[in-house]
Amino acid sequence: MKTDSHSHSIFSPDGHIPISEMAKRAIEANGSYLAVTDHCDRDVLQEGNNAPDGWGQLELAAYFEEYKKVKHEISQKENKDFYLAFGIEAGYDEAASKDYVEIIKQYPFDVVINSVHFVEGYDVYFPMIFDKYPKDRAYTLYLEKVLKSLDVEYRYDIVGHIGYCTRNASYPDPVMHYGEFEELLEKILKKIIEKGKTLEVNTHHALCPNREILEKYYAFGGRKISFGSDAHRGDVYKDYDETVALLKGIGFKGFTYFIKGQENFAPFN
Repeated sequence: MKTDSHSHSIFSPDGHIPISEMAKRAIEANGSYLAVTDHCDRDVLQEGNNAPDGWGQLELAAYFEEYKKVKHEISQKENKDFYLAFGIEAGYDEAASKDYVEIIKQYPFDVVINSVHFVEGYDVYFPMIFDKYPKDRAYTLYLEKVLKSLDVEYRYDIVGHIGYCTRNASYPDPVMHYGEFEELLEKILKKIIEKGKTLEVNTHHALCPNREILEKYYAFGGRKISFGSDAHRGDVYKDYDETVALLKGIGFKGFTYFIKGQENFAPFN
């Protein structure tokens, strides 16, 4: 069973592909499960957070209606072995938590990804924070916020892309080495396990979190992992086979995925 629990359609400000086309590509790739998890970025609305120009908010009602339409079309084509899941990626900010509580009550999400994007007002995908702080400080601030995000009051299923801050970091060595941030990473990984949450393995850029962090998660007893292409241009299941091979080498047995908020398990072949 081939699963992808993180992808974005044109309902995300940085998405480029309609939901219908994403589903078509997933089916053509022999996928069994694809979650559309468009950006629900209430973090952007909080005071002091500087969003990219033109960054809009997810139109939830329209998003849900389009999802239902595409799901119905799929059912009419007898694609019974494929499940299109409805989800969001919730951009964490403490001040946005109550918004997410209400949103998640209002819509029947199969899956909710909880992700940290903003640190001290900067989206750490962009280079501004790296110009302001050295690597140890910038990454520490990011990891401290990830740790705090694990205790939110709203429901979430997956912890998104730990190491997001490394994607475009301008340091000579941008890798988040476990030994450099051991205390925080250990707390994060153990809390994910303690809370019964699922750690995402994200392949949008380089593997995120990296192998070293994944090995530590496994060593601590973590077994729940999800696959996320984080596709924005329809490249669902990106690097899927290579990622499965790497995870098998660590000891993982399969991916966790969610339907109607319920945890399921897809063993590796």
